[in-house]
Amino acid sequence: MGGARGRRLLVALALGWPLASCAPPAPVVPTPPPIIRRERPPVPVPPPIPERLRGEPWIDVGLAWDLDNLELTPERGTMLSIQRVGGVLWTTESAGVLRIRVAPGGAVVEDGRGERIAPQIALGLGDTLWVGAPDRVAPDTPIRWKGAEWRGRFKVFVNPRGKLTLADRLPLETYLLGVVPGEIGQLSDDLAEAGRAQAIAARSYTLFYVGRRASEGFDLYGTVEDQVYGALGTERPIATRCVESTRGRVALSDGQPIRANYCSTCGGITAEVWEAWPAPPLPYLVSHLDAGRDGDYCRESRQYRWREAWPVAEFMEDLARFAPQQGVALPPGGVGRLIDVRIEERSRSGRAWRLSVVTTTGEILIPAYSLRQVLRRPGNSSAILRSNLFKIDVRRDRATRRPIEVVASGAGSGHGVGLCQTGALGMARAGFDAAAILEHYYRGIQVALRY
Repeated sequence: MGGARGRRLLVALALGWPLASCAPPAPVVPTPPPIIRRERPPVPVPPPIPERLRGEPWIDVGLAWDLDNLELTPERGTMLSIQRVGGVLWTTESAGVLRIRVAPGGAVVEDGRGERIAPQIALGLGDTLWVGAPDRVAPDTPIRWKGAEWRGRFKVFVNPRGKLTLADRLPLETYLLGVVPGEIGQLSDDLAEAGRAQAIAARSYTLFYVGRRASEGFDLYGTVEDQVYGALGTERPIATRCVESTRGRVALSDGQPIRANYCSTCGGITAEVWEAWPAPPLPYLVSHLDAGRDGDYCRESRQYRWREAWPVAEFMEDLARFAPQQGVALPPGGVGRLIDVRIEERSRSGRAWRLSVVTTTGEILIPAYSLRQVLRRPGNSSAILRSNLFKIDVRRDRATRRPIEVVASGAGSGHGVGLCQTGALGMARAGFDAAAILEHYYRGIQVALRY
């Protein structure tokens, strides 16, 4: 059993769909651009020796942006400075609460009583307020913000939109202490290898994407847009051990850190990178079944299989509201009344590639990159659809054949690319170590010490 039809049959069987769903006429599977590989000599050669960094990198993590005001509470005696291109304008020690607010010409810095700390200096465009130890000195006292204590050295500046941005500068390994527990979830000793794999993946992701958000004044978002980064209180002992025991270890392809995407639950089959984002294929981010001897590694996830049912009115309301936000064109007469919903094309992993919604005013075509943002969860329009790996049907009134409900039966949660986090937990439970887990989800990579 091979080719596109074989892959669709495997997906259909995995999801418990009737075989008719993969019988002709089959959806046309889009052909991605070819994988760009370097020419190699005919004889085997060892992989390139990875370049070692001179030391542990430091990164700037975006915590908040476009704020009108901001309150921080560093410990008394914490160093404060305002820096402008070319030098430091002003330095002092903190006496407690700091309040920074947007004002004409930039922003002002006040103490807890509302008095300006540096009356003669406004925080203008291009200026940075630093809160914490001198640059590149490991911070030893946390800073309180939004009711939590944070590691690192905070920087506050006025962004090009005239609002405040807050970022946290800290060593990469310290950053990972706040990333791994939030990404992989609660760990026990028997699941530590999954935590180690997550630590290496997160470290690799960081080195691949460092500087990605430079236009915003930092390297990475501290949210799901990049990696969720939590305060000191979110750190967990086992996750910390996973970070410390893999210090400096990175997943590499051709000697360079990989684009180590990861997701919550792949649903039994991973996706290729181009299925989730408009990006060229990568040889280590390919689609494959996530099955072991006893079934799919992520089968214990609550998101492994799911079902959503929209009353037709809600489905059409969401379509009218969210499709234009994603650049999906509506017919000139609006969404109209529903006639049918069908998946026009599936990607190589069996995920929905293009959805057609036929209405009384015309046809609405929703591409894969917009699907989850357009099809919101029933009863919760703030939550996007769990994954693109689903089948969809219209339930009709038996007498009139009018649509009553739109029903999706699907698998997995997230984009499905790279490491499946619940699958990694399943592999750890089955006795695999971190290297085996990473090599399963990122094909052909090597794990090596980078610094």
